[in-house]
Amino acid sequence: MAKAAVVRAREDASAAVQRIRARERDLDGRPVPTSATAAAYAATLTARQALAGELAAAMGLARLADETVEQRMHELTDAAVQRRTIEKLQERHDATRKRTEAAAEEKAVDDLTTSASFREDLS
Repeated sequence: MAKAAVVRAREDASAAVQRIRARERDLDGRPVPTSATAAAYAATLTARQALAGELAAAMGLARLADETVEQRMHELTDAAVQRRTIEKLQERHDATRKRTEAAAEEKAVDDLTTSASFREDLS
């Protein structure tokens, strides 16, 4: 789940970068007119100002998306550490169980050997 969250966060961050690029292209596509009426000049500047505001907002969202990616990466790292800890505990448990089983088998063999030896001494 942590991996999926990182992938989603990276996709969101990538989309945010694409929005920034789109706003930059829009802003670059609306140059300040060199000769125009005052009304056209004011309208162009107003449109550019609106695009600049959208660009600033897109940059803020991209920053938030980058922070989310970083947070999700930390969560993924924490999950990996937890998973590895559980795996190590399981490995230790398995090793202890095998040792216990081996000791029980060895004791059974020793008991059989001792019993057989005792019977031989009695005969």
